[in-house]
Amino acid sequence: MFDYCYWPEGIEIELNKQLDNFHHQAQMLIDGQVFLALANKILKAQVAGKYFELIILLPKGYRTLENANLFHRITQAGAKVGIIEITVFDEGFEQFSIFDNRLYYSTKRLEGEVDFADFFFKKHQDFEGLMESSRLVNSYSQEIKLSFTAEKYFVTKGEEISFFWESTNSNSNVLTPGNRMLDAQGEERIIIEEDTFLTITSKNEKSKTSLSIFIKCLEVDHLKLSVSIFNKEIDDYVPIDSVSKNNEIFAVYMSDVVKIEWVCKPGTTLIESRLGKLNNIGFHNFVCLEKLSLNFEMHFLNTVASKEIHFYPVPKGSASFEDEEFQDGIHMIQKGDVKKREEVSEKETFFSKVVSLFSLKK
Repeated sequence: MFDYCYWPEGIEIELNKQLDNFHHQAQMLIDGQVFLALANKILKAQVAGKYFELIILLPKGYRTLENANLFHRITQAGAKVGIIEITVFDEGFEQFSIFDNRLYYSTKRLEGEVDFADFFFKKHQDFEGLMESSRLVNSYSQEIKLSFTAEKYFVTKGEEISFFWESTNSNSNVLTPGNRMLDAQGEERIIIEEDTFLTITSKNEKSKTSLSIFIKCLEVDHLKLSVSIFNKEIDDYVPIDSVSKNNEIFAVYMSDVVKIEWVCKPGTTLIESRLGKLNNIGFHNFVCLEKLSLNFEMHFLNTVASKEIHFYPVPKGSASFEDEEFQDGIHMIQKGDVKKREEVSEKETFFSKVVSLFSLKK
């Protein structure tokens, strides 16, 4: 769930309240005056382990020394701070803050209805672009320096992403959850199934510092699939369900006519490896004579999500089989072991439970 708050006046008062409430990460695009009003609260939040990315709009020469000291203190505590110098401040320019990738504060009212999943993703991208073009504030301390970033901070459920880290002057780096020891720098990939909060803590003999990232899992079903088979007796298609809770695996009889129907979220480019680019709403019929896997890719903004669907044709009258063998086959599919999948597909016993389950649908 996403929230939006519009504050045309006194935004520093509302942000000051929110700095006590958010849990993990804040991205703030604010002017120098608002920054000064919030600086002490930001420092206290950093002590509590909260991570900030700040872009400060600063007229040239505006309280330079006071701001510089605060910038370096906040940077030293782990924040990423960028400065954008402006000649004349435009009162109509939008200042905004994103807390925990779910709460949005703005000095500008949104116009019309908004798809907040798309909106938050776009504002996050806008923020990243402004940060890249800003002048970054660097820490001059000889203490531990740590950077911790993710490939993206908004992902669809089940998507795999990379995160990156680099530390200097540290003897140990620990990732939580899991309490895993990390090298001084590196990259790892993880699959996101839910909102994910990751922290790296770096230590040496004299000091310790931590950085956290929060990855928002968008449980938006970009692609809805349904599968049915043609029943000659009623001269119509009959819906069937997957035989696996975690994977789209369907059992059909040899030579069955199968119909796949899909509905894809507007604005998404849908591609299937065999069928090519598809309309967002459509269907595909085929006669199932052999094991078949279809791989759908959804390209949405800067994200790519995929969904596989597997069909196993089985002859009528297959022999019974052991549950353990069936589960081994499902496990191989989940691991993506193509060679083992082919070996399993040659064993009729692997499919006998699938046959019995499917028979209930007929």
